[in-house]
Amino acid sequence: MQQKWISGLSTTIVVLAGLSLFGWSVKQVSTGQSTWPSWVQSPLKAFVGFIDLFEKAKEEVSALPETFVLTPEDFSPINTLEEDVIILTSYHNQENTRTIALINLRTGEELKTWTVDQLAVPQDRIIHSIMLPDSSLIYGLDWYSGLIRIDKNSQRIWHQDSIIHHHGKNLAADSTIWACTYEKEEGKPLYYRPIFRTGMGTFPYLDNWITQIHAYSGEVLYHKSLTEILVENGLTHLLVKSETPGDPIHVNDVEPALKDGPYFQKGDLFISARNGSWIMQFRPGTGKVIRLLEGPFYSQHDVDIESDSTLTVFNNNSLQNERPRPSKWPMSASSYEVGSYSSQAVRIYLNRPHMEVLDREVWEENDLYSFTEGIVDALPGGGYFVEEQNSSVLWVIQDGVVRYKNVLPSHHPGYHHLANWARVMP
Repeated sequence: MQQKWISGLSTTIVVLAGLSLFGWSVKQVSTGQSTWPSWVQSPLKAFVGFIDLFEKAKEEVSALPETFVLTPEDFSPINTLEEDVIILTSYHNQENTRTIALINLRTGEELKTWTVDQLAVPQDRIIHSIMLPDSSLIYGLDWYSGLIRIDKNSQRIWHQDSIIHHHGKNLAADSTIWACTYEKEEGKPLYYRPIFRTGMGTFPYLDNWITQIHAYSGEVLYHKSLTEILVENGLTHLLVKSETPGDPIHVNDVEPALKDGPYFQKGDLFISARNGSWIMQFRPGTGKVIRLLEGPFYSQHDVDIESDSTLTVFNNNSLQNERPRPSKWPMSASSYEVGSYSSQAVRIYLNRPHMEVLDREVWEENDLYSFTEGIVDALPGGGYFVEEQNSSVLWVIQDGVVRYKNVLPSHHPGYHHLANWARVMP
């Protein structure tokens, strides 16, 4: 018995000594202090690297794609809708593909869905899809896929990949759609081509294009550079006033006029440029800019024709580049309160030089703000729908009252779906 005990103790001592030597060796190798020959250090380095790779892989598996948003613990939904509000939106489904869905916000019911499987990365987004009368859809994976039409059963009909699309797209009265695009070159997903010159030097920048595509055939009918429009209309100064010289235009919506009115013609386009903080009324038939609208809105999105004399826009009311607090210079003890800068729904009058902020108090009281993106769409029964994109909260405001506030719950507990430019359906 005593001999077995001594043998066991000896084995334990040898094992502990071996582990101590191994641990010390790993520490020496990982800190670069080892004097062991390379044939000894190599497997030890591989062991240390394996642990690092394992930890990294574990973090990647546990981290959700950016298509999911953390839901605040104190989030309180509101739903006092008396009429149906139908939206067309998309989300990252449980099968790790995408669902495009018609959703009734009042009941939460999904009325119809389409499935999209062609995904390259987990962060792929489908935004601002268009539903045609035959229940076919026009969509795209933002920034690189081009535009795709699928039928009511999610089967592909056509794929227009000669352009790179992004952000908003809208159906015109002649069965065509207008989209914000970039010109495509082989092997270059986005490229800097135009240059403007000032006394400071030369600035290569991203040009933006507007493209008209036939909704049923996918044929490109019109494709024009925003830089060409600015040059032809003597508006190149708009390039210089942007806070973002590498991307001074950044078109995010092209809204076509569906009929003639006193202040626009059928086929006119209202083009929203985020980084220039301007909205242009452009007539493709003549190549002329009819009017240019500027402020008080900044980094705006989603320009809509509200009536024959008014537009609405989601005013992000944000700086395009976040500014840090000054560190080199001292801060004064006194300060000025210059007002609240929540995002806003702004009505723009075409018949007079006036702009109106809608329900300012409601937006400020609810801290309704989106640094980028954002939607405000009029509802058929009155009031309007808001997509607060960054927080991905959906709102309905009617008669100065919040009638709906909620998120799209996901299959990951504690998270909801990222908002993807929902479209209000008639």
